[in-house]
Amino acid sequence: MLKIRKFLQYRKCIRCGKEFLAFQVQEFNRKKECICTNCRDVQDYTTRNFETRGKKTEMSFSFEFETSRRCSELYELYKYGFIACYDGSISGSEWKSAIFNNRKSFHYVCRQIDKFKKYVGSNCGTHLHVGTQYKDKMRQFENELFKPILQVMRDNPETTKKFWGRYFGHYCSQYIDNCRYNSFNTRSSVDTLEFRLLKFKNAEQYIKACDFCIWVTRYINYHIKKDSFNTAKAIKVGEFIKERYKEVSGTNVQISVNEQTG
Repeated sequence: MLKIRKFLQYRKCIRCGKEFLAFQVQEFNRKKECICTNCRDVQDYTTRNFETRGKKTEMSFSFEFETSRRCSELYELYKYGFIACYDGSISGSEWKSAIFNNRKSFHYVCRQIDKFKKYVGSNCGTHLHVGTQYKDKMRQFENELFKPILQVMRDNPETTKKFWGRYFGHYCSQYIDNCRYNSFNTRSSVDTLEFRLLKFKNAEQYIKACDFCIWVTRYINYHIKKDSFNTAKAIKVGEFIKERYKEVSGTNVQISVNEQTG
């Protein structure tokens, strides 16, 4: 067997780590990394990714990297803990990330996949899920929490597109409706607050927007867990989120420029 092995070329799959004969795997990048037939199969839409990355902190988050076409180059995403899933609303696959336990590990992966931004087409989003134990309570106060920031986002469409990566649409509503397509979605199937408007234009833009979303969830979690949380306090939290958004997105600057040119 050892003699035979010398005359056969074996390659290791980057996902499962098993060795296969060269003709049983597919190369997908300049490094000539390979993936086996089983590992490159697209999973069902409802498949969850339970892999975790990074040292644990108080927060956890994951995202869905939707693509507009299928390409062997994208197999490299498996290296970073993604799984490919079917999604009938897009032409490519929905790549579900691992669950990140801290922003350092999250930022690293975002920068590694920046080269794949060309596959995020016009019909794609890059939804972020941030963990929360208070999703049901958030839904109870969602108007107070999210209407103020939504109003600012509607009033400043260019800033919205620059910061979030796109403007509102059918799958990321500008209003709060009784459905899961709200831009700030409290109706996801898991214990997360989902930010549906996000779109990966480049790593710098996406990291900045996601850091804000993680802060929003942490800020709400901190206040909403208190027994004294009520409508009046939810209004204050919503107003603070709005003001913080205007600061990090540059909305205040945009408004002053418009006033000067008007």
